[in-house]
Amino acid sequence: MKHIAQLGKKHLMIALTCLMAFLASPIALAEDEAATAMPSYIELNPDFIVNYNASGPRLHYIKTKISLRTDSSQEGIILANMPLVRDAIVMFLSARTKDQVTGAIAREQTRADAKVAINEILKEETGAEPVMDVLFASFVTQ
Repeated sequence: MKHIAQLGKKHLMIALTCLMAFLASPIALAEDEAATAMPSYIELNPDFIVNYNASGPRLHYIKTKISLRTDSSQEGIILANMPLVRDAIVMFLSARTKDQVTGAIAREQTRADAKVAINEILKEETGAEPVMDVLFASFVTQ
């Protein structure tokens, strides 16, 4: 009887070891896929020139050159929906106030908020949020 109990423990240990190895393999595969995913940069042309929400009788403008950072596997989603992306950026920038676009901290917040605005539109259309970052190559206000 003692021999059977030891044999049962050995089989149980072998089975548990195999089960652990089997369950760990999808995690390793997911980590490998994430490690091999290359970032991709999409430059948006032409540059954006929009008037933004400022008080007073004068119009105020933003001129900016924007690139989007994404995963190379998600690039097609952005390219296929470029009119939506550009529209989202124009609407987003034109709704900004003078305080939201002047100064380094305000521009950094504008970058983060622009990413959210673009991803919201793309999520509605495609179910994906492919934009990892919005990059300003230039950002001029007048």
